[in-house]
Amino acid sequence: MLKLSLIIPVYNEERHIRACLDAVALQTVMPTEVIVVDNNCTDHSIEIARGYDFVTIVQEPRQGRGNARTAGFNSAGGDIIGRIDADSRIHSDWAAKVIQRFESDSELAGLTGMSYTPFIPFVVSVRTTLYSRAYYWFAHAAFDTITMWGANMAMRRSDWQKVAGKVILDDSKVHEDQDVSLWIAGQGGKIVQDNSLLMTTDEQSYQYLPKLLHYAHLYESTKSIHKKNGNLTSPKLRRQGFLRTLPGRLTAYLLGIPLFIISFALFPAYYFYLSKINR
Repeated sequence: MLKLSLIIPVYNEERHIRACLDAVALQTVMPTEVIVVDNNCTDHSIEIARGYDFVTIVQEPRQGRGNARTAGFNSAGGDIIGRIDADSRIHSDWAAKVIQRFESDSELAGLTGMSYTPFIPFVVSVRTTLYSRAYYWFAHAAFDTITMWGANMAMRRSDWQKVAGKVILDDSKVHEDQDVSLWIAGQGGKIVQDNSLLMTTDEQSYQYLPKLLHYAHLYESTKSIHKKNGNLTSPKLRRQGFLRTLPGRLTAYLLGIPLFIISFALFPAYYFYLSKINR
């Protein structure tokens, strides 16, 4: 059986890290190692993580998700590197499915999955995969290839090692998960979206207007950078084609404007909510 290293970058996630690690503990097949990357936490996140005997703590003093992810990936010893966020609660068969997919497909370089998130803002009792599906529709249409989502992804360590020295660590320039995906895809790496690879999160801050605008900026910057470096024009890129990305193109036009309107309308409520929980 291939060995799986699970990486969880963490910066002040004491509200979520316990539920995240409880979900890891319930896996039908446990990862070979679980690495929590302490990215300068000032709360009780790492204290909580140390309470799990299967967790290894790695320190990364350089602030930023890209730095924390890279420190974790470079510390991994498994054949497969899994990656989730501290607010991801992976389903009990997550690790087993990741290992099975890579064992059954020797060409597979990267794997990504779905998330259940609240359907209505601030209401966690009703969840849907719609928002993660819409994200993939848009991103895969925009890049014309499949990219991975950092909250639910895995890659072969040998493929990470091919691009580790090329990825951009500056979080102000790229979406780090899209960046590493496009480096792998640009070299011909096969990335697959598996809708049965599931996790759950109660976070919805993607509807928070400042974050939405920031993510839109990062998308444009990521696309521009990978056009210039040749990954998006590479003959090795596994393209999706117009028809397969048509749902994403329609989503971008039909849902993009309403999402910005909703985010603008909800901004005062989100600002109050996030200010309260951050205190």
